[in-house]
Amino acid sequence: MSSRNVRKLISVGLLVILAIIFAATTESFFNSRNIILLLRESSYVGLIALGMAFVIIGGGIDLSAGGIVCLSAVVCSRLAATNDVPAIFVILAGILTGMVCGAINALINNKLHLTEFVATLASGFVYTGLALIVAYRENGRLVTQAVKNKGFLLLGDKIFGIHIMTLTWIVLMIVLMIILYKTRFGLHTYAQGSNAKSAQMSGVNNAMIKASGFIICGFFCGLAATFTLAYQGAVSLATGTGMEFQAIAACVVGGVVLGGGQGDALGAFVGALFLTLIMNGLYKYGIPTAYQYILQGGIILLATSFDAQFNKFTERRLSAASTGSST
Repeated sequence: MSSRNVRKLISVGLLVILAIIFAATTESFFNSRNIILLLRESSYVGLIALGMAFVIIGGGIDLSAGGIVCLSAVVCSRLAATNDVPAIFVILAGILTGMVCGAINALINNKLHLTEFVATLASGFVYTGLALIVAYRENGRLVTQAVKNKGFLLLGDKIFGIHIMTLTWIVLMIVLMIILYKTRFGLHTYAQGSNAKSAQMSGVNNAMIKASGFIICGFFCGLAATFTLAYQGAVSLATGTGMEFQAIAACVVGGVVLGGGQGDALGAFVGALFLTLIMNGLYKYGIPTAYQYILQGGIILLATSFDAQFNKFTERRLSAASTGSST
């Protein structure tokens, strides 16, 4: 079995163990209502994590995701304030807003030759500021505006008892797995994340791969914002705050290695589910919010340390195998 599959099994195994522990020690963990809620909450950060995983696998990072979510949600809320705009246009506006933001990130990074960290950190502030400008006002004061577009609100409903957002998250995770493992674009993304210079010498268009990663991430941020607005029925300017870090954390916990070249969409999916499950279980224990965040941070540190040790172990094993075969 490859080290990649072993890492996935470890993540899934930890997820199952935690679920069993919470189910055995709390009364309402495994009821249908809590499971549906758990999946819905996971799908919010999970959609963003899918896009983030693409950027990280390609060797980059996107710290503007929270700002993109905020701006996309505000744009949608302005259009969905009445029934005048068809629901499909509202949905497309939210998604396209995210993709345009991603394209701007790619342009800034490729043309100004800034590092992804600096470029996306700056653009994230810009997108949040634009959200403040676009947001609804009454007498010069920011006001939360309820969504009145009935067609758009249907996006927050359920099918067969499961939220449409959750079903979309699962389907898109499968689609991304196919893209990453079965297409040339996916292979080039891994190649760039592993060694950008070698990939470029082999004919990989690094600028195109990097730009595509940002646009894909923007797409998922816009989609997450659209679904969340449809479910909540209103948008707050706090929407999206800190979501970039939660998405990165989900990727790391799921085995997507910062620096690129390793991990996949399934890992990001499991990581998002893992983090949400922890917060859900700790809440049922009655642990104060402050300690919940401390524990979450500790788990991320443990996951990162584990990945580092696991990768070293894998490299030593491969080195020993190659030495043995050469002799």
